[in-house]
Formats: sequence, C-alpha cells, structure tokens
Amino acid sequence: MKAVRGKAFNGQRVVLDNKSFTECHFKDSTLIIEGSGLFEMQNCKIEEDCRLAVEGPGQVLLHQLKMMLYSGGWMSRVADNVLHAVKQPPKAKKKAAPAA
Repeated sequence: MKAVRGKAFNGQRVVLDNKSFTECHFKDSTLIIEGSGLFEMQNCKIEEDCRLAVEGPGQVLLHQLKMMLYSGGWMSRVADNVLHAVKQPPKAKKKAAPAA
C-alpha cells in the first residue's frame, strides 16, 4: 500500500485504491474507488464540496448487488445479508509485533 502523508488535493481526481492517506486535505476533489484494492484514511479532512465516484470493478459490483437486491427471492436475501455485513464496524487491524 502506497503511503501518502500531509498532501493537499484541490480540484483533483484522486484514486483511493491501494493507498494509505494520513493527514491529507481534500477540497473540491473527486475521490475514486475503483475496487482494485483497499485504502486507508487517518486524520484526513474531506471538505463538503468533494464527491465520491465508484468506477471499474467496484461499479460493476455495486450494480450487481443492486440487481440482486431488487430481483426478489433468494438473490434478494443474499444481497440484503451482504449489505447488513457491510454496515458492521470494521475489525481492528492487528499491529505487527516488533522484530526481536
């Protein structure tokens, strides 16, 4: 995961995938989730004028979940369970033990 620290983004398209953002500032920017990898944000400020876009594989996944959710029956229940799981708080990451 690429570390990005203390950077200001203004009026930019920022792909979040595979990056760890720490103490960054986002203003009038489009934050992009492509679904190719996880991302992290710690102590970042995101202004209200920012937008979120889901593109690529992430967009396909969201579309599939929506189709499943409204198809009824078994598929609808599976999609509902997935959405319920997504709403649960993330499990805390375990920090690696220091090398001896």
